[in-house]
Amino acid sequence: MGLKKSQKLHTIFIKYIFTVGIFVIVLLTVNYYLFFRTSFGAYPANYSERIIENNLNELKNSPKVTMDLLTPMCSFGVYSNNGDYLYGNFSNNEKKAIWDKYRKGVTYVGLSSHIMNVHREEGILLIKYLLSMQYKNERLRNILPNAEITMTFMFFAELILIIILLSNKFARKVNRELESLLKATKKIEEQDLNFDVDVSNIEEINMILQGIDKMKGSLKSALERQWTAEQQKKEQISALVHDVKTPLTVVKGNAGLLGETDMTEEQKIYCRYIEESSNQMEIYIQNLFSIIKEESNLDAPKETVYIMEMLNSLKEQGDALAKTKNIELIWKTDIEKSAYIKGYKDELERALMNIIANAVDFSPADSTITVESAADNFQFIIRITDQGKGFSQKMLKHGQEQFSMESESRTKNGHHGLGLYVADTIIKKHNGKLILSNNINGGGLVTVKIPMSAKVK
Repeated sequence: MGLKKSQKLHTIFIKYIFTVGIFVIVLLTVNYYLFFRTSFGAYPANYSERIIENNLNELKNSPKVTMDLLTPMCSFGVYSNNGDYLYGNFSNNEKKAIWDKYRKGVTYVGLSSHIMNVHREEGILLIKYLLSMQYKNERLRNILPNAEITMTFMFFAELILIIILLSNKFARKVNRELESLLKATKKIEEQDLNFDVDVSNIEEINMILQGIDKMKGSLKSALERQWTAEQQKKEQISALVHDVKTPLTVVKGNAGLLGETDMTEEQKIYCRYIEESSNQMEIYIQNLFSIIKEESNLDAPKETVYIMEMLNSLKEQGDALAKTKNIELIWKTDIEKSAYIKGYKDELERALMNIIANAVDFSPADSTITVESAADNFQFIIRITDQGKGFSQKMLKHGQEQFSMESESRTKNGHHGLGLYVADTIIKKHNGKLILSNNINGGGLVTVKIPMSAKVK
């Protein structure tokens, strides 16, 4: 990470608030100039009152009152001392109503209109004027009679717009700084540790990035050590398996030769034990090779595996295997022909065949094994149920682990636990799940769920 000047987040926020304050002052100044200093602006609320007071002597002594002495927001009426309307510009409804208010001492009409009286030689001058801000332009006064509300609305509308624009700018700035953080976490999620962590202009984000950089280095070292250890383990197992095959071949061959000689019945039994154990050891070696192959083939390109084709192949193999113990395999399939999985066909067949073989091994002769397959919520689900003694509690918990062994129920007859481990390894490689359980009749039940790549009707 290189050096780069950064700021604290609260400093950036204070700058944002300060900028908003500057814009508020600017808005107030612009609105004041717009409303009070231009021809399209507005009169102050007491403008009419000030004009009346300035022209008060002329209003008292002039031969006749005219609008030249008043503002456009005023209206007037001249009355005799008895209340007779002499002249003016009051409407017919206002003539009597305003005189009545004057006689009662009321000086207002509605919320913002006021009444002022001026005593003249011939009678009383009553002036009605608005005590609120009014536009200088007559058309605007007719359309928008209340300039105060309009001015307030415009100010808050402008303020909200400014806040939104500045907030978006602030958010974009923070988001740009967060991109380096998201980029680093995504690289780690993808297990790509060969990248340089960026730096940020925000001090708090920079601290997080520095922590990620240290974590990346530690994680990379740990993974490299783990990878080296795994490679060494695989090489050691491969060498060991290869070394075991030679003496095993010798033992098996000599046992076969002994079987062709004259032996007592007891010797024949011992010879048969040797051959069966040799065959069992060959299965161990084959499973060990499978484990090494699956773990070293993780980056191979995936292929399209059509589920029905795979099930048909499994049926042929499974039926042939079951015949050795006169076991009937019942197949129940509900899968669309077009459904497929992105993965490795040979590996999937090997995994599912291991499960079927496991069920055959621990099922009594002349029994049945049910293989049910279906699609549910874009998942391929296959359930294999046998009529054996079921899984023990230990196997239900540890059955998928490597070299899982015990001396109960399903581990008799040389069972070694590698078959389910190999199956579980392959299924996990396809983002699937292998579940061990027992059915209601006590037999073993193995459920496999693998995500599908085709839409099933």
